Amino acid sequence: MVVIDVEREDPKPRMADRVSARSTATVASGWTPLAGDALLDRLRVTGRPRPLADPERVARLRESIEDGLRQGTVVDRGSDGRPRVPGSHGPLVITKDRLTRALDRESRPGSDPSEAQPPTLPMAGGALIDALFRQLVTTGSIGDPMRDAMDALALDDRQGDLLTWIGNLSITERGALTAEVDRQSIDLVNRWPRLDPSWLPRTQVPMRVGIAGGSIELSGRVDLAIGRPGLTVASVAIVEVKSGARRLEHRMDLHFYALVETLRSPAPPFAVATYYTRTGELDVEPVSDDLLASAARRTLAGIGALCRPTEETVVIGPATPQPGTRARVPAPGTQARVPARRPDGQRLVVNAVGPGQ
Repeated sequence: MVVIDVEREDPKPRMADRVSARSTATVASGWTPLAGDALLDRLRVTGRPRPLADPERVARLRESIEDGLRQGTVVDRGSDGRPRVPGSHGPLVITKDRLTRALDRESRPGSDPSEAQPPTLPMAGGALIDALFRQLVTTGSIGDPMRDAMDALALDDRQGDLLTWIGNLSITERGALTAEVDRQSIDLVNRWPRLDPSWLPRTQVPMRVGIAGGSIELSGRVDLAIGRPGLTVASVAIVEVKSGARRLEHRMDLHFYALVETLRSPAPPFAVATYYTRTGELDVEPVSDDLLASAARRTLAGIGALCRPTEETVVIGPATPQPGTRARVPAPGTQARVPARRPDGQRLVVNAVGPGQ
């Protein structure tokens, strides 16, 4: 792979002349964020051999999830012998956010893992920076950061509510949001490398794969994928862009993406990375069989947490008791059919396993 070595032209003189206070502070502390070819080398050179395409690996990962589902009795087998979610009329879609909320539900009692989160300033900033990152990768420049980002969001039907929310901000809040977006976009322009077209850089890449006979779909959308999909050796790197501080779930999200990509492609990605536009930090993690196996276990646990109707019913599967029914813990050594509903309103029947089994 070849990287074109060209000088970056500043999109506007006013942006080129500005240096953020935080950038100055990082230099003064003795640490300077990677930029240009150095950043790109850190992303593509992991220090480990790239994984080979292995159909047996894919089969093992798929079976580990589906076997876990069957043992937890969320998934039964239909008349065709394929696993299915009982009572469902469509696939149960699992995303990284839904997984995280389901697994973290104990810290937010009474929350619904499927409900949309209300907009916040950090959320708005993240969406705006994501839009600017796509623009920079695609066109190589950013003009007026806030205007460019808002115009990009206006083209996305999913962002209508967020755009309205931003439009209703107070002058003070809008000014703070604009200042932060402007600062991070300047650093992004100065640090992010230009990508050779031969790397096939692509933004907002949708990924979806069915498991359990298509009754469950693992779904994601990555900010950036670099490299042509390999038939024999891993050649794709996945990059997520974050405008806020580091969080543990960022790494878990990338592991989920690596799992989805592995299940749907001949070869897994060779690396997953998070780029923090606020600080210029780049976290890179090579993809290994251990990483993928851990992601499969977490995904299985998340599906179980998402499908669990009550604390009293020991099941794997997102459900709440139907009106007029009570969730019961079956006696030791027995199983009970518990009618319930998934968060999307569809009926789900699960087998609750009694204590001692």
